[in-house]
Amino acid sequence: MKKSLFILFTILFAINLNSKAENFSSVFDGHTIYYRITSPVYPYTVSVTYNGSGVISYFGSLSIPDSVLFNGNYYKVTSIGYNAFWNCLDLTSITIPNSVTSIDIYAFYNCSRLTSITIPNSVTKIGVSAFQFCDSLSSITIPNSVTSIKNDAFANTPYYDSIPDGLVFINDVLYKYKGTMPDSTSINIKSGTVSISPDAFSNRTQLISITIPNSVTSIGERAFSGCYHLNSITIPSSVTSIGYYAFLDCTGLISITIPNSVTTIGGLAFENTGWYHLQPNGLVYINNVLYKYKGTMPENTSINIQSGTVSISGCAFMYCRNLTSITIPNSVTSIGDGAFYGCTGLSSITIPNSVTSIDYQVFYGCTGLTSITLPNYINSIGFGSFYNCSGLTSITIPEYVYSIESTAFYGCTGLTSITIPKYVTYINVEAFYNCSGLTSITTRAITPPDVEYSDSFSGVIKTIPFYVPCVSVPSYNSALYWSDFTNQIGVKTLYNIDTTICQGSFYTDYGANLDSAGVYTLVSGCDSVILILNVNPIPIVPQNLTAAGIHNYIELNWQADGESYDIYRDDIFIANSEQPIYIDSNVINGESYYYYVQSLKGDCKSGLSNVVGMTFIGLDNIQNDNIKSKLYPNPSNGKTKLEIEGLTSQTDVMVYDMIGRIVQKHTMKKGINELNIDLSDYAKGVYSIRIANKTINQTTKLIVQ
Repeated sequence: MKKSLFILFTILFAINLNSKAENFSSVFDGHTIYYRITSPVYPYTVSVTYNGSGVISYFGSLSIPDSVLFNGNYYKVTSIGYNAFWNCLDLTSITIPNSVTSIDIYAFYNCSRLTSITIPNSVTKIGVSAFQFCDSLSSITIPNSVTSIKNDAFANTPYYDSIPDGLVFINDVLYKYKGTMPDSTSINIKSGTVSISPDAFSNRTQLISITIPNSVTSIGERAFSGCYHLNSITIPSSVTSIGYYAFLDCTGLISITIPNSVTTIGGLAFENTGWYHLQPNGLVYINNVLYKYKGTMPENTSINIQSGTVSISGCAFMYCRNLTSITIPNSVTSIGDGAFYGCTGLSSITIPNSVTSIDYQVFYGCTGLTSITLPNYINSIGFGSFYNCSGLTSITIPEYVYSIESTAFYGCTGLTSITIPKYVTYINVEAFYNCSGLTSITTRAITPPDVEYSDSFSGVIKTIPFYVPCVSVPSYNSALYWSDFTNQIGVKTLYNIDTTICQGSFYTDYGANLDSAGVYTLVSGCDSVILILNVNPIPIVPQNLTAAGIHNYIELNWQADGESYDIYRDDIFIANSEQPIYIDSNVINGESYYYYVQSLKGDCKSGLSNVVGMTFIGLDNIQNDNIKSKLYPNPSNGKTKLEIEGLTSQTDVMVYDMIGRIVQKHTMKKGINELNIDLSDYAKGVYSIRIANKTINQTTKLIVQ
């Protein structure tokens, strides 16, 4: 019953607060996978997400690709997103690509038939409850790359239940304390631990002292909250971040040593500790982190934050209603959640370009805020950022913002106009709820952004002028929830396009039919285009493709002038090479193969080369009766000597690295029997030395230590 209620709460939370559906879907290995764009500009990235219709479509075994093609661009898959596979009861196994760096909150929550999972060594973060209630998950491979594990990530799984009580370490991340802690407990965290996870010791009132080793770099949210018997703690100089509420309600904690290495402090990290009560009123700085304003603030207070401050912690000025103006220096790179929450007297603020994100409820309830300058390079307007900022009359959303999150501008009744930038792909629930003062909306996005729910613009008059790119009027007229705006006006836009075609091809967009380089003015409907057209030559067809069985691989050689080359085996693309040589090591003795290659210059491709076929017979260390060769020293430190006896004609000596690339090539003439080979500037490993001419084909190995 408890589990059912918890799952129900999670579902409701997801739907009502932070529902994030897909931007697009793509079929891979027989499954339709849903994606949310996380960067719509280069480098293009996406997160795997859930189906916004609420239909669970994943079952059986599933593989996720490392990249996916959408609208002509390849998007790298970098995360398993919020709720991506939650409650997928029929999912039994999943393969995660090496491109993924994070597994987010509730990603595999309640996947009750998932029995095992291997997390690739690209992953560094595992989110809150990511695998919670995976009732069958008894085997998990977690790489050493993981340095952050959020609370309850593995709770209620057989894997977690099998861990003995006490400190639970996962790859030198202190996940949490499990079981009952004895009274008056003192703990020495083992050396090598890189982080202390959220809630690791939360409300462990029996804890009286703890020693943190110098290897720890972060202390998670609520890690020691409620440990009121702790009276002192030394944070080592390796720590750079302290999470939200980390020491909240540690009332007995009167001595804390905080090193200069700390550059990030979460909101309320030291709230209601003995140490905090000892601090003087006013601005409380900790190592150039503005922790918060303490005490009563005089009316009409103006503050200049000291230069060198690197961050403003969460809740730093919460409910400082007498704050009317503040100057933030360019040294600040981050502003924590709820930093100016409820600052009703704040009328204007400029956030420097050094700040890279506007996050959760930063200006929530700042009713006196009339103007704000946002930094140029933020890419999202966070959850509730300007909730009920009713005095805000105008705001410029920066060009590279791609998402506007839940309740971002909820109740901003003073806004009269808003412009949605061209890269926005997603507008979340209640983003502009009750922005009743809007008299016009302008969007520069060619493709209508996904609008999550009908209430995203609830309370906005739907007959106000709605300006869209004229080429996109039909799209907005038919798009879900955008079509509710009945006064859509196409805006003529001048586009500058700089593009390239291959020789022999034609540029046909906007009604053109061009095959020559030049500058053209094109008109399509209500849009004008200044086109700079470049024409690239087609690379020559690769010539004289040959294949030879060498050692335990097939070596391909050809002549061509391409920038790179696509290699095909048995009509299947197998690789791209930047050199006119390729080593195919994925071959089986006795099997027959045929190959051809194609030259590339930019997006231009040549015709196909001649086809060459061969039956592979391994030539591992083939010896020729007429010569004897010796490498010494072997193993070596990189410098070795090759001696050959019986050489009667000129021969080539090629040095191949571990993946089959030629790194050195030498020629030995008739009568020369020694060659010095120097690999001291190359990586350590096993190299292949090949001696070859018309009558000799001998390969041996060199170990560089």
